[in-house]
Amino acid sequence: MTKSSAYMRGTAATAPPQRVPLDELRAHCSAVLRGAGLAHAAADLVADSLTDAEARGISSHGVTRTRIYAERLQAGMIDGAATPVVVREDTAGVHLDAGNAIGHVGASAGIDLAIEKAESGSVGAVGVANSNHCGTLAYFTRRAARAGLVAIAMSTAPTTMVYFGGKSRAVGTNPLSIAVPRRDGPPITVDMATSATARGKIILANQLGQDIPEGWAVDVDGRPTTDAAAALEGSVMPFGGPKGSGLAMMVDLLAGALVAGVSGEGIGDMYEDWTRPQRVGHLFITLNPDGWLGRSSLLAHVEDFAGRIHDLPPAEGFDQVLLPGEMEERAYERARTDGVTLSAAVFADLQNIADEVGAQHQVVGTTAD
Repeated sequence: MTKSSAYMRGTAATAPPQRVPLDELRAHCSAVLRGAGLAHAAADLVADSLTDAEARGISSHGVTRTRIYAERLQAGMIDGAATPVVVREDTAGVHLDAGNAIGHVGASAGIDLAIEKAESGSVGAVGVANSNHCGTLAYFTRRAARAGLVAIAMSTAPTTMVYFGGKSRAVGTNPLSIAVPRRDGPPITVDMATSATARGKIILANQLGQDIPEGWAVDVDGRPTTDAAAALEGSVMPFGGPKGSGLAMMVDLLAGALVAGVSGEGIGDMYEDWTRPQRVGHLFITLNPDGWLGRSSLLAHVEDFAGRIHDLPPAEGFDQVLLPGEMEERAYERARTDGVTLSAAVFADLQNIADEVGAQHQVVGTTAD
């Protein structure tokens, strides 16, 4: 078993950070992924997801993931030409086999079919088997919410988290996202891992040679640690103790056992396991408001709800009480104009991986203020 170079501990860079326009960053990531063997449309999709996460301040799922995707494509762990196929379908549900496609392709097909099913009825449910890591789930639930639907998504992940009361790896950080449409603004969106933090944040800290906060992880002996490298050898902690642990188990059983026929240790680790595909499972559920009180009724209620939240008196240190996803949406709007700031280490790695896969593309940035 060989670990990806994207997983290895780095040192804090002395070079200044670089500011890169979103279009330039998206084009570069797409060129790298195409160079690594991903089909053109799929490369554009993945690059857009990575750039979207970076722009929203979710760097753990941003462009730093370009390398691991490229490495797994080149190693044959992901089928860069795979197209999801329908295994079973009825009025409201679809079972898809992603065929070991990169996760974004499987997830995109899943949410699109779930949208189609809900728009022709009241509910759509699509399970995706034999997939891979798909980036942020909110990238897909927002798509359904922008179509006027409520969306719920969940995905399995390799066993890198302890169960409450245990000290060794037993379950994935199994994320969950819910998005609700708005009439006068972006969707209200929750996207969260069931761990105390996304494991990608620990990986990023390790790459940058940084420590992590207390409460995020334990080492291989189950002892709390702030050392990112020790945390990656050990396990992340569930959020809220038994609450996060229990929710992770339910995602494993629904998106894993129910949809993909694989859960727990049956799911391959993207960074550590180079002997098999990941076999990640996704589950997308979409709800058409017209099947209940009606779309106009829901949207009116959501706006009233949003107004009440915004009118709440803020706590000390806060300017306003925000809706879930609103902070990220504001960051994205700023990034559309100003671009994003990348650490010198991440900026250099983007160019290095481009050279390694033979992508004829230079990432261009300017020194950040």
